[in-house]
Amino acid sequence: MASTSNVVYGSGDTCLTLSPFDSYKQFTLYDDWRNDNRKPLDLSNGQHIYLVFKSRKQEIRIPEFDTTNTSYTVDKVNGQVLFKITQKNAVDILAMNDNLFYVTRMYQITDSTGTIKSYSDEEVMFTGRWRSSSDESAAVATTAQVKQLSELLSERNETIKQLQQANAALIAQNVDYATQIDDLNKANAMLEQEITDLETQLSEYVGGVEYTGEVIGEGTYTNIISQRQYTEEELKSALQSLESKVVE
Repeated sequence: MASTSNVVYGSGDTCLTLSPFDSYKQFTLYDDWRNDNRKPLDLSNGQHIYLVFKSRKQEIRIPEFDTTNTSYTVDKVNGQVLFKITQKNAVDILAMNDNLFYVTRMYQITDSTGTIKSYSDEEVMFTGRWRSSSDESAAVATTAQVKQLSELLSERNETIKQLQQANAALIAQNVDYATQIDDLNKANAMLEQEITDLETQLSEYVGGVEYTGEVIGEGTYTNIISQRQYTEEELKSALQSLESKVVE
């Protein structure tokens, strides 16, 4: 992914305008253009960067511009690279029937003394398309469209981020609710057990009849009659028996 202005371009985008004159083109290369937190590629440490134009019959290879003793400043650590396209290069490129270009790199391979022995295989870091300056109006429209799409992509990523945060909050809230429901279920189970125990005790109480009587004489006696129902006649007989004992 590359930037040739304030607009960030993806692989295959038309992002380079050429005129039949000398020109300087600066790129900033990133590792992932779809990521809002994109990071620039480190192009330092013995890397040689090339701008390559190819067709079926021709290849034009332009090395990065050496800014030594010039007013140009390039920060290769942060992905910047500068190319000078000469007038001859530009005329030859504009005559090509293929508008693809590549930004490539090769690493220096040195020995223990630091002497360059060879170079690594050539790696393609970015692929794009070029246009003629005669199509500038179309280029401006395309650039505006790309910028708009980039802004929409950033908005979409921000919306996704907010939704992910809201979803995480809902998940945490659901966990809290689940814990509260579990505690309530345990408390409800304890209450149900207490109710069951009370119902059992009430059933035992209702199922029996309690009778207490006093006998005047030698002392007080309490008789408990449980788990049995007595008729009225049986109770009268028991009372009469007690009364006869009192009279005696």
